[in-house]
Parts: sequence; structure tokens; C-alpha cells
Amino acid sequence: MKKIIFTLLFVSGIAQAQLTGNIGGTSDYRFRGISQTQKSAALQGGIDYSHTTGFYVGNWNSNVSSLVYTDSTGLESDLYGGFKKEIVKGVSIDVGTYNYFYSQATNKFLSNANTREMYLGVSSGPVSVKYSRSLGDYFGATNSKGSQYFQADLAYPIASKLTADAHYGRTIVANHSTSGYDDVKVGATYDLSGYKIGAHYFTNRGLSEAAKTANTISGEKLYTNQFVVSVAKSF
Repeated sequence: MKKIIFTLLFVSGIAQAQLTGNIGGTSDYRFRGISQTQKSAALQGGIDYSHTTGFYVGNWNSNVSSLVYTDSTGLESDLYGGFKKEIVKGVSIDVGTYNYFYSQATNKFLSNANTREMYLGVSSGPVSVKYSRSLGDYFGATNSKGSQYFQADLAYPIASKLTADAHYGRTIVANHSTSGYDDVKVGATYDLSGYKIGAHYFTNRGLSEAAKTANTISGEKLYTNQFVVSVAKSF
């Protein structure tokens, strides 16, 4: 009888959960406005597990430049988990942790690039805002625990299968006052039979000369304005 009850509970739990995957490609992998692939293409994909209670975990991966993340295998692998739930009609909260791992990598600061963040987000309709804070050093910058990232995003349907996208972000690196900057992304995404085709323009504002130098690798300026196209499929 105990075995039957356990089996029923297990099946019931599976029925209340959802497992999804995603795969895609982009002409340039931009993270918070900065190219991670020296303005080259990236192949990306991941898997997500979510439960009707609101809890979720997931993994996402992308190739990155082994010159940006020196001595690495050229792979970024992220692990995340959290809780997302509608708290009042039309308003949802999202709280969790996001962890960035770069296999065997140091970075332009010649230190461990792995980064852990906690985040809190609120969304309503097409608008969302999110706050992230690092739990240790921020992508290898020494003594940068407590670095912050503020973002606001808009995904507004303007026609059947066509969505206008806009993003604003502000990076504040703790104890590195010259490293802060703003990043902006605008564009659109089209749903073509389940394939999300994106076209977006990236630009950054407020980078100091020191930040520009830190984000120039082998003569390639990773922060300059860039038009990026992408395609992604969920299954």
C-alpha cells in the first residue's frame, strides 16, 4: 500500500511539473551590452524545470571567447533556480539565484570569473523590472562583492506574432566607481512557426576610458554599438 501511495504521489508531482528545453543561435552574444564572443556568433541552449507551486530550476549554456575568458574551454554554463508566482491579479514576483560558470577560466582581470547573484523581479503585463546583486566578486573584479544590476524590460505585441522589445540596464561594480555604465537594447521578435526570430540593436552609455580599455580584447572593442540577429526554439 505504501508503495502504491508513493507511486501515486510521484506521478501526481510529475503531472504538476513542466520540463522544457531551448536551443538557438545569435550573431553576437551580448551580456549586459558587452560582447562575450568578440562580436562572433554563438550557439546557445538550455533546459528548464518548473512546478505549479512556482518553484523552478534550470541550466543555460553558450560558447564564449577564450580570449575574453582566458585559459577557458570557451564555454559558459549557468545554473539558476527560484520562485515565481502571481501575487495579485496581473502582478508576479520572481526571486532566485543565478550562477555563471566559465570552465577553467580566468578573465581580463586575471582572476576567477565565476559569479553568483541573487535577484528579485516584478512583472505586470508587458513590463518587468529586476534587481540583481552579486554574492561574491563580480566576474573577476577584485573586491567587488555586492555589485548591482538594475534592469527594466518591455515586450509589447504590436501585431500578430510580432513583439517590440526594449531593455535598459545599469551596472554598478562595487568598489570600482569607474566601471559602471548603462546598456540599452531595442528591436523586435517574430514568431515563425515556433521559431523566435529576433533583430535588436545594442548600445552602451557612460563607459569610462578605463572601462573601455578593460573591454577591448586584441583590438576588438566589445562595447561598441552592434546590430544582432538571433533565432531560438523552445520544445
